[in-house]
Amino acid sequence: MEQLEYNYEDFSKPRAGDEKLAIRFFKKARQDMDKTKEAGRPIFVEAEFIQIMVPGDKSHAIVRPVSYGDRQRFARQYEAWTKHQVSETLVGTPLESWNQLSLAQVEEFRYFGVRTVEHLALLRDDVMLKMPGAVELKKKAVTFLDAAKEAAPLSQMQAALEKRDTEIAALQNALKEQGDALKELQRKAA
Repeated sequence: MEQLEYNYEDFSKPRAGDEKLAIRFFKKARQDMDKTKEAGRPIFVEAEFIQIMVPGDKSHAIVRPVSYGDRQRFARQYEAWTKHQVSETLVGTPLESWNQLSLAQVEEFRYFGVRTVEHLALLRDDVMLKMPGAVELKKKAVTFLDAAKEAAPLSQMQAALEKRDTEIAALQNALKEQGDALKELQRKAA
């Protein structure tokens, strides 16, 4: 007779077995679709994520934004993470949002501390030699950043024109309201 490889009590208690899961909380850039639509370009915000997996089984890992239920269910891990996390503030374009890299390449670069396209463009030669294809990717990163730098004045001008148009519309509206109020006062005086 064969023995079971699991504890039968895991199925009789709510949340039983959670202590056997590998839980990791982390922050990651997530695209804000509302702000993206408003700005007409990808806008990312930092959000809390959770990774849930059975240790040793990376093929069935769950990675998603943290929910209220996750904070309750894994309260001990969440509290430890919030107390001891090292806040890493990224400035630039996250590698995850740059469509030139596979997920494996993003993780490889993450191992070396490369988190943004800007980091990749400044990558040292000795680090690039450790990773196949890094030289070509660095060239692509430099090209991408140069193109973005050239487009920046146009984007700034568009933003300034939109601001000006909004101000003109507000002034026209105020002028119309004042004209209506003046007509009303003249009508009452007559």
